[in-house]
Amino acid sequence: MPRVPDRDANNSPSPLAGEGRGERAKRGNRRYLARALACGLLTSFIASRSIAGSPQEAPAATKDRIAAALDRGLPPVKKAAANYPDHRKCFSCHHQTLPMLAMVTIRDFGGAFDHDLLPPAAFTHKSFDADIDNLRKGEGIGGRALTVGYGLWALSLADTAADETTEAMVTFLLKTQQEDGRWKPQVKRPPMEESSITCTVLAVAGMRKYATEVQKADVDAAIARAKAWLVAAMPENQEDRAAKLWGLHAIGSLADEERSARAAVLAAQREDGGWAQTDDGHSDAYATGQTLFVLHTTGMTPCDTTYERGVKFLLDAQHDDGSWLVETRAKPVQVYFDNGDPHGKNQFISTPASAWALAALAISGGAK
Repeated sequence: MPRVPDRDANNSPSPLAGEGRGERAKRGNRRYLARALACGLLTSFIASRSIAGSPQEAPAATKDRIAAALDRGLPPVKKAAANYPDHRKCFSCHHQTLPMLAMVTIRDFGGAFDHDLLPPAAFTHKSFDADIDNLRKGEGIGGRALTVGYGLWALSLADTAADETTEAMVTFLLKTQQEDGRWKPQVKRPPMEESSITCTVLAVAGMRKYATEVQKADVDAAIARAKAWLVAAMPENQEDRAAKLWGLHAIGSLADEERSARAAVLAAQREDGGWAQTDDGHSDAYATGQTLFVLHTTGMTPCDTTYERGVKFLLDAQHDDGSWLVETRAKPVQVYFDNGDPHGKNQFISTPASAWALAALAISGGAK
C-alpha cells in the first residue's frame, strides 16, 4: 500500500518524516487551527506591547493577497512540469520535485487540488527504472546522489510505494557515500547543484523513507556518519545554511547545534525581508522561498515577523504572469532548449524558484 508524503513537525511536506494519510489530515487540521490561534495570540500580544509604548508594524501581507499570488503562480509551474517530458526523457529536480512540492504544499495547507501528481511521479519512476542496473552498481547516474535524493523525494511526494526501483536508489546512495560521511553533487551548478549539505540531507531523507528491512542496518550506519559530517560542516552560502538547519533538525542534533544553525539562517535575512543565494548577491525568490520553507519545517510559525517579512518580499517580487524571475548563475553543460516557461534562459532556475515561493506562501495560510 502506498505510503503518504512525509511530513515535518509543522505538517510541511518534508522528505524527512512520515505518517498515515488519515492521521496526516487530522493533524494538519489541528495544526492549521493551532497556527491560527497562535497567530491570534501573538497579534494580541504585539498589540498590547504597542499600547505600552513599543510600536510594532502590522503584517503587510493579507491572506487575500497571498491567495491571489498562489492562484497566479501555480499554473505556470504546473505547465512547466507538464511540458518537460516533451523535451527530455530524464528526471530533473527543477521540473519534477520542486513543482510537485508546490502542488502538495498548497493542497496540504487548504488549497484546491485539481491537478494530478501521477504523471510527474510516473515520469520520475520510469527515468530511474531505466537505470536500475546502474543504480545497483552505484554508477552511471547523471547528477549522482543529488539526482537520486531529489528523485526519492519526488516519489515520496506522490505517495509512491517502495519497490525494486526505490530499493536500487537506496543502494546507489549507500554505495556513493564519501568516506567523511557526506554525499556530494557531481558538478557545481549553483544553486541547485553545488551544496554537499543539501545532497547529504536529501540522501538521508530518501534512505530513511525507502530503505528495506535488509538495508536498514547499513542505512542507520550511513546516517550516523552523515550526522557527524553535517554537524561539523561549514556553510558557504544560503542553500548550505538552510539545508544544515533542516538536516540537523531532522536527524536529531543537540539543541545548541540546531540553535547555532538557525541563528546563521536568521542573520542572513536582508532589509527587504528576503534572502540571497550568496553573501554578495541580492534577495531572490529561490533563496527566500527555500529558507521560509525550512524555517517553518523546523518550527517557525508563519505569523513570526521574520516569516511575514519574507512573505512580503515574495509578494512584491512576483511578476504579473505569476512567476518569479531568478537569473541563472550556472554555466550551461547541456544544450539549451525552451520548455515554454517564463524568463527564457533563466527558466530552469526561475521555475524551481517559483515552486519554493509558492510552497512558502501556501504555508502562510493564504491557500483557499
